[in-house]
Amino acid sequence: MTKRWHFWILGLVVLLGCEAGTAPPGLLPKSISALQSQPTAPVTEGAVDSITVCSFNIQFLGSSRSRDDAALVDVVDDYDVVVVQELVAPPYSGTFPDGSAYRPDKEAGHFFNAMRGAGFEYVLSSEDTGTGAKNHQNGSTTEWWVAFYKPTKVKPAADLPNGFLANDRTDHTDYERVPYAFGFRTIDGNSDFVLISVHLQPNNGPKARARRKQELTAIAQWIDANDAVERDFIILGDMNIENAKELASATPYGFVSLNDECRPTNTNQNNPRPYDHVMINSAYSVEVDTKFDMQVIDLVKEVRPHWKKSTPFPGDPYNHNEFRKYFSDHHPVVFRMNIPSFDDDLEPVTRAAAATEPATK
Repeated sequence: MTKRWHFWILGLVVLLGCEAGTAPPGLLPKSISALQSQPTAPVTEGAVDSITVCSFNIQFLGSSRSRDDAALVDVVDDYDVVVVQELVAPPYSGTFPDGSAYRPDKEAGHFFNAMRGAGFEYVLSSEDTGTGAKNHQNGSTTEWWVAFYKPTKVKPAADLPNGFLANDRTDHTDYERVPYAFGFRTIDGNSDFVLISVHLQPNNGPKARARRKQELTAIAQWIDANDAVERDFIILGDMNIENAKELASATPYGFVSLNDECRPTNTNQNNPRPYDHVMINSAYSVEVDTKFDMQVIDLVKEVRPHWKKSTPFPGDPYNHNEFRKYFSDHHPVVFRMNIPSFDDDLEPVTRAAAATEPATK
């Protein structure tokens, strides 16, 4: 499939669509120019030059029978890893950690089947998480975490920090929804990294902003406690950040957002907000291509060709409630990682030994 990319050439970069704010600790001033994306080179077995990672909040995935799964999969099927937020029910049969059985949801199953048909495998959290006193709800009060991946490019890395960031999945002191860490390694072994998927407290106002800052601070503390070997931690997802001032206040020390310009990432054209972010520690996540930046894929434009119904397309004119029923209320966001010839987490002595080790036949 040919992707239609939408690019903007920026001169002097200003904070667009947001209030101006001071740069968060660790954020170096930069002029961001989104480079034209080139199609990913054909995969050579055992070698990976780059990978693309997509983060996509698909509102209440598993609850709408009207969802156009084929259109959504067509939007993301060129990417190597797709991390989805707001999955509200499990797609297949299984058991929770307490031994009770899932109630699989056929709408969620339809999306998973479509992704598998496009060549993806997946890692699914062991249960759902939410701010209330109960989970295992199969509804919009809780969420599951899932990361889809192309096995020709990456594989799950069980030796890296993985799973929920806290044991209690409900009514947690630090989190609205306990985030989930996905460890991955490229198939050539030259890069590994941990993606931390988040969906922070929504809404505006001082209490909501303080809660989001608390959540990001707790995530940074978890990273500090788990970075003895692995250092490439990337926080991504729906952070519900309202503007640049809040981003400056909430970004953990040492991290930067690839959406520091605060480009809107929600589909509601009447209330544009920079909700989605990808936060990296640039001292360690050197594989992340900051020239490629974080691209915001226009979901409305991408799904329009798929609309075959007799009723008007809900993106023209934009009808928020109808559009999100069939698709979502967020645009997908994408970043790229350029894979080095060795894993930069290895200590120099270890790396030198690996370089001189005879090749495996």
